Amino acid sequence: MALMKVQNLLQGVLAGACMAGWASLIEAFSVYGAFPYHADPLVWAAVLPIYLVAGAILGLGCAMALPLVTSKKARDDDFYLHHGIFTLVSGVCLVLLLEARMTWVPVNIGTMSPKMLLTFALILGGAAASYLVLYRLASTSLGWAFSSFFSRFATVVGLCVVVAIGCACFVLPVRPAMLAEPDRAMAADAGSPNVLFVVLDTTSARHLGTYGYHRATSPQLDAFAEEGVVFENAFSAAPWTLPSHCSMFTGLLPNSHGTGWTRPRLPDGMASVDDLVNHDVHTISEEMALRGYDTVTVAEKSWLTFNSGLSQGFEKFFDYSLPDLHDRFFVARFWSRYRGKLGSPAAVQIDKGGARVVDTAIDWLDGHRSRDESRPFFMFMNLNEAHDPYQPPEEFWGHFLPEGISIADSHKLDDRNNTQGQHEIILGNWDISDRDMEIFKALYDAEILYQDGLLGRLFSGIEELGLMEDTLIVITADHGEEFGELDHRVGHQLALVDTLLHVPLIMRFPSQLPAGKRVSAMASTIDIFPTILDVIETENGQGPPQATPEILSIEGVSQLPTIQDDIPVRDMIMAHYFNPTSYLTGFKEWDNRYPDGDMVDEVARTMRSINVLRTADHKLFMFGDGQRAFIQLHEDPQELGSSQQTIPEGLEELAAFFEERYQRQLTSHESAREILVGQLAWFRRNVKWHNEKVNTGAQGGQGIESLGYVGATDSDGTESEVPLTLPPILNLPK
Repeated sequence: MALMKVQNLLQGVLAGACMAGWASLIEAFSVYGAFPYHADPLVWAAVLPIYLVAGAILGLGCAMALPLVTSKKARDDDFYLHHGIFTLVSGVCLVLLLEARMTWVPVNIGTMSPKMLLTFALILGGAAASYLVLYRLASTSLGWAFSSFFSRFATVVGLCVVVAIGCACFVLPVRPAMLAEPDRAMAADAGSPNVLFVVLDTTSARHLGTYGYHRATSPQLDAFAEEGVVFENAFSAAPWTLPSHCSMFTGLLPNSHGTGWTRPRLPDGMASVDDLVNHDVHTISEEMALRGYDTVTVAEKSWLTFNSGLSQGFEKFFDYSLPDLHDRFFVARFWSRYRGKLGSPAAVQIDKGGARVVDTAIDWLDGHRSRDESRPFFMFMNLNEAHDPYQPPEEFWGHFLPEGISIADSHKLDDRNNTQGQHEIILGNWDISDRDMEIFKALYDAEILYQDGLLGRLFSGIEELGLMEDTLIVITADHGEEFGELDHRVGHQLALVDTLLHVPLIMRFPSQLPAGKRVSAMASTIDIFPTILDVIETENGQGPPQATPEILSIEGVSQLPTIQDDIPVRDMIMAHYFNPTSYLTGFKEWDNRYPDGDMVDEVARTMRSINVLRTADHKLFMFGDGQRAFIQLHEDPQELGSSQQTIPEGLEELAAFFEERYQRQLTSHESAREILVGQLAWFRRNVKWHNEKVNTGAQGGQGIESLGYVGATDSDGTESEVPLTLPPILNLPK
């Protein structure tokens, strides 16, 4: 009798472990199927032992409690059958009870509240009914089917199979991100360098030491800049994250890729009607994949996700703005919810995710299982530390606070150190004092200083891995930040002033880029894409970038001639800001149907768009309401004239020329894209229709380029007389 009881308890352990193991495998298929990024089978294999142990404990408990719910005759007739039914129902019931508490009912509703107790009662009632039904079925002629399923042989075999699958995960490959470029090359050209592309979110060039800032906010970046090339006059194509990143990824102006508040998703070709694919834009990650690079992103930014169309082309994507693969499993979610109550509270995250981003990047570079070390890598990183709210880690909090202001004094602004506080300032509802604005700027600078330390950790990690000299490193920002310099604005919306557009751009690659060089010629963030390609082609000896229609349609220009031969490739930049209605709905003054009248007056000119064409000394603002502002930067460096919506007397002709050039440039870009990669061009190229008349392949693209439709040509200005042609360099009228 004692031996029989021991066998029953052992069977309980095996059956519980087997059920939990297979439940975890079923859950893994669901989790992996819904996960849009790269998926490592080892993630499931790592949590499998936890499921097996938990299941074994549950099975043992059910074996011991079985006498409370079954008769002795039933247990003697078929213990395996009745134990299996009891364990199955108990396990499902326990999971449902925990899920109800963790996800089904809001956290602010207490466990002993009537709503929660009713939910528990319904689950327990359903479990009891299910058990009774299965118990009765087991007593019928169908009982043999249940019995074979829960037999000792089936339990042992099932447990062995699930463990074997877990072991096989050690040799199974990592699944690429589901939205990655499918036509990737398996090998890159010999001599192709690694590429690391880092965006410092919301980091103004004017707050960095290498750009002349009076505070020591960036010692690590300043030292890095001395080893590379610094672009002193680099400007973003947009003043906020999504359109700015889309422009950097595509080499296109926001007018061309169209992504922003009104369409917050970069076209990625995923939409389809039958077999007709909606042709998308071509990103730098897709291009690098086609060139055989191992492409990876590491970021913690809600705008930089598959939802925004920015994951295309990346085979691996570490997106910490969403729960990662491990955190989506039931046991991980349970541990995260209750670990504090179980005596193991989670470590407090001291920053906005930057430390995890840098650590993940170094870990991946150090031979992480998902890295293919036979190929060069293209890694994109976003560090979000400088973004509002201005809350640096505590040890950095007081680093730049003005004299006489304590940390405690600065914390008095915590309630307004957020987006709503910025809205109050913009609308004039908070007449913020100079002292409080200086506190915000000091905290912002402290965030940059902390972020600079993360950059230092990244550089040291790359150096220790022996990758520094073989890696082209590009560091820039998506936009800057305003602190009330104009029109009470704080943040990075509703304007295209240089405070927002002037961004750092630093490149390091010793074999091609001279150390310590400072470039005063103008550059745009849309130039990063073609410059990276130019450096790669020069390094591997393949010559200029391959003249595919997608590459030819890039609106940015390679800055390599400027870097190496002091040949300016552009004399102007363009920037755009589109209808911010979605942003404005975040103002509490915004009614469900329409905004407050005063608010309309305040932002009416931006309700459709702001467009800017800027040269070294002039800047034309074109507002959506038809107003224009034209300023001479040497006389108005703070751009005060941008608020006056006037054109100074005597500059009407020059302003008109700027606007004409702006319109011609947009027309040129639009024409080139239609001819090269438009819907009809895609149709002709793929369906082979009338290909003898219009060739949009590499050879046809070269012909278009020779006509001056593409701004990336090496030009002496002679093409400027051809209709729809705008070369990069154009002499301005005196």
